[in-house]
Amino acid sequence: MRTKGFILATALAVLAGTVLFALRPKAVPLPELPPEPHHEAELAVEEQSAAAQLEQPGHSLRDLLGQNFVVGIPTPVFGPDTKEFLSHIRPGGIIIYNRNVKSREQLRTLISDLQCFALKTTGQPYIIMIDEEPGSATRLGLFRNVHAPGPHDWKKIEEEMSVLEEEGIDVDLAPLADFPFNQESFIKKRVPAASIPNLIAFNRRFITRLRQHKVSATLKHFPGMGIFAADPHKELPVQDIDPRVLDASLRIFQDGIKAGADLVMTGHAVYSNIDPNAATVSHKIVTGMLRNRLHFRGLVITDDLSQMALARSATMSVEDATIAASKAGVTLLMFSHNFRRTRQIFDTVLERAEQDEELQSILRQNYRTIVEFKHKVMRPVASPSPGQMTRIAGVSGPSQRSTIKTASF
Repeated sequence: MRTKGFILATALAVLAGTVLFALRPKAVPLPELPPEPHHEAELAVEEQSAAAQLEQPGHSLRDLLGQNFVVGIPTPVFGPDTKEFLSHIRPGGIIIYNRNVKSREQLRTLISDLQCFALKTTGQPYIIMIDEEPGSATRLGLFRNVHAPGPHDWKKIEEEMSVLEEEGIDVDLAPLADFPFNQESFIKKRVPAASIPNLIAFNRRFITRLRQHKVSATLKHFPGMGIFAADPHKELPVQDIDPRVLDASLRIFQDGIKAGADLVMTGHAVYSNIDPNAATVSHKIVTGMLRNRLHFRGLVITDDLSQMALARSATMSVEDATIAASKAGVTLLMFSHNFRRTRQIFDTVLERAEQDEELQSILRQNYRTIVEFKHKVMRPVASPSPGQMTRIAGVSGPSQRSTIKTASF
């Protein structure tokens, strides 16, 4: 009897389970999760959003173009000529030359005055730049003999980096990444590295230490000038480049980019088997190689456009080269000398930009990139004192907006 009862109970349980199983709600398949966005794409969106927040509405096309210019100034003091020149162009940056330096105290005052004027006229600080190349070009006498035989004196190098920080320098146009593959190269005396590994190791450390002093490094001259005997200050170098040499040169730049270089300067030279145009105005080189192949996302700056051989080219006017450089992917256009001519070039490019929607779009994007750099990378500029503002305002010269168009773009 007990056995029959057990069998009956078991059968009822199985039947109930079968009924419940049949009546269970059908399983709904879970939706697939969307793929995670690529980290670099995510960063790019964040950067664009941050940059867009930095751009204020109502900027004229003149404002946008001005931020794309880096210019030299004529004197070691903030005087009428400098005020008039900067009022007209309203540049994004200033490059310091020997003519601007009498003493370190004087230079600090000059830079402070320039930043006071920048905030008043553009609402943004200037990017203050200088050439202090290790063992080569110098304006303040820094980094001399760093490539002397024996180990590098990094303690001394860092002490001199602190001078750049104290003076208010934002960007050092160094180090050079131009390894002299050609032993007759004009650049060899400026890059006395014994080997590519030595140059890479030095540049990596130099860039890292500069960043610790809140100064941005600039790799130059892309994609490498070490194959040319001709000096681009005197004539425009033109030559084919061996693909293996090009790859080796690009690796030097790539390592410097990974080390944290915020800027890359283009070279005024023609790599004729890549592009019949100079690197500075070559979309294949600036965008194709530097932006796309090496994934550089910082500021691209030209070498000087005002006085070097590229400015004297019979095939392209400086105005054409300025526009072509922007369209090639350059962010900052440098005009170090010839102030009257620089003003004429600015006016011509502005006039042509008014009829060129592609150029307007490029200038607008460059403006965002430059302003973002000023807010995110540069150290804050001290607010000017009332006395300094009064003194700057009292420098004789035209009102900064006396000849400026007000149409917005």
